[in-house]
Amino acid sequence: MKLNFSPEANDALDQLEQDPSNNSLCDAVWDTLDVIATEPDSARARRRVLRTPKGHSVWMVPVPNRHRENPWVILWQPRDGEALIAYIGPEDFNSER
Repeated sequence: MKLNFSPEANDALDQLEQDPSNNSLCDAVWDTLDVIATEPDSARARRRVLRTPKGHSVWMVPVPNRHRENPWVILWQPRDGEALIAYIGPEDFNSER
């Protein structure tokens, strides 16, 4: 499945890739994105479902990384044969918006 990134998710990924101190987290994010791309219907790619106000499903997938206090997640949804990656960042995303 092709990955299509929202501007916010793309920016978050760019910031991770530019900071060498985040190499471990960046690798874990890419590993999680690979699971979404290659196994989009698997339990690993669809760990928890959230609902938008309009009732659409958005999948929340944790990014496995033991070296951070703040767990990170990826929010995504299938759209027209692609995976729309809506968010990459800390699990407490509600407090940021």
